[in-house]
Amino acid sequence: IRLNISKLFHNSFITINSNQRTDELNNVAIAIDEVVNKKKVIGYHDNQRKIIPFYQIISVHTDGKNVVCETMEGIYRIHERIYELKTLLPSSLFSQLSNSEIVNISQIKNFGLSQTGIYQVNLLNGRQTYTSRRYTQAIKRELLK
Repeated sequence: IRLNISKLFHNSFITINSNQRTDELNNVAIAIDEVVNKKKVIGYHDNQRKIIPFYQIISVHTDGKNVVCETMEGIYRIHERIYELKTLLPSSLFSQLSNSEIVNISQIKNFGLSQTGIYQVNLLNGRQTYTSRRYTQAIKRELLK
């Protein structure tokens, strides 16, 4: 990945360069377009609504009876359920750690194995969370290859 920063650009854009068009490149382009332009959730905080693009999401988890979306800007209550978000969020960018939490893979700092055999997941923002036993094998297969 190469970034080209210049004051000559008035708008940000993404370019993919290759010697031929492939299905994989098409899938990458579609995924980038969905994450950057189309896919978003509405978050609520202090009686205000905020549009949250998928790329800003650190994690989505339950907090009591509410589902909340954690971003760098704060934590927002959302109306979608975890199982609904599992189908909305791109599986190439997000991983479900338990029935009550989905995290952005790029926000994972590292993993630690607990004495009980589940993974402790350390996020870049300093928060720690844990996988459930049910999802441990899937995480090992998907993320810890």
